[in-house]
Amino acid sequence: MRAVQTESIVSTVIPHLVVKHTTARTRIAQDPAEIRAAELARLLIAPNLADAFDLIDKSLARAASPTALFTGLFEPTARSLGNLWSEDACSEFEVTIGLCHLQTAMRRISFDLLSAPLARSQPRSVLLVSQPGEPHSFCAALHAELLRQAGWNTVSEFPDSDRALADLVASGWFDAVNISLSPSLRREHWLPRVAETIRKLRAASRNPALAVVASGRVFAERSDAVALVGADAATISSVQIERCLMRALLNRTARPAANFAWI
Repeated sequence: MRAVQTESIVSTVIPHLVVKHTTARTRIAQDPAEIRAAELARLLIAPNLADAFDLIDKSLARAASPTALFTGLFEPTARSLGNLWSEDACSEFEVTIGLCHLQTAMRRISFDLLSAPLARSQPRSVLLVSQPGEPHSFCAALHAELLRQAGWNTVSEFPDSDRALADLVASGWFDAVNISLSPSLRREHWLPRVAETIRKLRAASRNPALAVVASGRVFAERSDAVALVGADAATISSVQIERCLMRALLNRTARPAANFAWI
């Protein structure tokens, strides 16, 4: 009986698993965007950066626009850097250096090629920050560029503590805050810290209807993370940032004001 069971497993189950694994691997390999992102990630942590910037220039020539390059190549490259770290192919320091190179390329392209931002009669104001203590500021930098092009008043700051962030929202008026974690590493153990930061900045804000949108890899991969930190919304991709902010603003301003007449 045992010999029959073993033969059945070998002849039916194992081939099925092999086919399933091969199909998944082939599907991933056929995605040219992911292939390019993985290649760029490897080049960004190589000793010679010439090949990395050459790939960026070639991709820019094929891209529909600079912002399409940022969202279609740079953002998945940031995730690929995190994948390399997960595979023990690089250190977290190398991930940080790779992200810095991406931001440098983004600033150069923005300065050289992007057109003037849209003009709005009453632009919204948004504060873009990384979670205090987070060394990866790529999300904040990318979102600042996208929102500036869309006509928002953007303010980018680098608070090193919750108190410093609270002082920013207490001293200036902001319609919204976009707070981000690493685009490369999941940072799930940071979620309680982010929740405390958001609680403090809401309490300190001059705007009682302040909208808070969270960003970072963990928010893209965990649907419950936004509720865990108390944000109004979270971005899965940077292309959603303006839409998430507008939806969060509408939800915050639509809530009825508290009525204290009974006190």
